[in-house]
Amino acid sequence: MKNTYFTSYFPLITILLFSTSLSIATVIAVIEYLKVFGIYDGMLEFFSNNGIRLALFSLFALMFFMVFSALKLIANTVTELSLLFFSKDIAGENLTKIRGGSTYYLIAGALSLLCVQFPLGIIGIFLIATICYFVFIVYKISSSLTSSSLIGLVLFHVLFWFIFVLGTLYLCFKLYNSVMASLPV
Repeated sequence: MKNTYFTSYFPLITILLFSTSLSIATVIAVIEYLKVFGIYDGMLEFFSNNGIRLALFSLFALMFFMVFSALKLIANTVTELSLLFFSKDIAGENLTKIRGGSTYYLIAGALSLLCVQFPLGIIGIFLIATICYFVFIVYKISSSLTSSSLIGLVLFHVLFWFIFVLGTLYLCFKLYNSVMASLPV
């Protein structure tokens, strides 16, 4: 690849694709729940069917866009921090080497649009793309790392994301339990 900035817009397109597919899947699920609870018919008295769908899509698209943007920012920070700790590259050549890995996410984002009826399929595609991207990063920068540095880099990423996901789930469960405990029985 001649121009190093060729793939610089891939993350934005990927975030838009995943946000769109998850928003469509969420709108479908929310409308089904609204119909089951009998709320949807009341909403149709004030808004059109397409108006409700568009409003829900806009809300969820914005929410998913913010979540994926935050995850992208955190992932970039963790990657660059791990390179700071474990790489001897001071010129930033490793960052240039791994820039093309965003293609995995772009392809996965396009595939996620095919799975809007299956939200777990979208999540599965995202996780597979993440694993492929991580393997790509390790492969590309392994030539500039010692064996112990490579092990440290892999452990740094795995431990960070494990603690991040576990901490987020813990906070969600604590919030859920506190809301349920505050409800009058």
